Amino acid sequence: MSIELVRALKENKSEQETVFHNGADLIGLNKRFQDSRPSEIMRFTIENAENPVIFTNFRPLAVAFLHLVTQPKKDIPVIWVDHGFNTPETYRHIERVVERLELNLQVYSPRMSAAHYTAVYGQIPPLDTPEHDRFSEIVKLEPFNRAMSELKPDVWLNGIRHDQNAHRKSLNVFTSGSHGTVRVAPMFHLSELDVEEYIYDRDLPDNHDYFDPTKGEEHRECGLLLQK
Repeated sequence: MSIELVRALKENKSEQETVFHNGADLIGLNKRFQDSRPSEIMRFTIENAENPVIFTNFRPLAVAFLHLVTQPKKDIPVIWVDHGFNTPETYRHIERVVERLELNLQVYSPRMSAAHYTAVYGQIPPLDTPEHDRFSEIVKLEPFNRAMSELKPDVWLNGIRHDQNAHRKSLNVFTSGSHGTVRVAPMFHLSELDVEEYIYDRDLPDNHDYFDPTKGEEHRECGLLLQK
């Protein structure tokens, strides 16, 4: 057998074993894991991902997701976009969670601080206006896209669930994400009560004073999941 043929066979085998890529069989993955526990989904993801990252906003109940996804890989990068408009309690909560879970926290902030934005443009603009679109781009989308470009993950782990809003109900555990990633939501099929019980059973600290300036409403999408 020639050296060229051996090399070709090895390359072909490597491609076949790559699970998370642009052409990943998401339909097959979702069918395979439709009745699986979040921990099983996580174990499979960590075993097959080359460069997974976590995105979180430390909203209420997010600590359950962070606890779950860091169990199989303690040093996985945890990306947080600090837009600067968080409540004081949220910042204190983040410090507690980072210490408790020993998170490998990677903070990405807007190039324009909250104080700078407010001084130049005034208060947070009304929803569904061009001004609010610009605001969301400055404080959340730009730092998010910068994180993706710098870290170049193949898997983007997030804590979305099917019961949060209509858009998320249309998604699944494995979906196509922006920047060529596969989004994995291991807790997708859980209910809010399931997550509350997860937190209670493990005596995890939760955040009860959260504010997202880019959403305005609890069940509104912030924009990250809508990017192509």
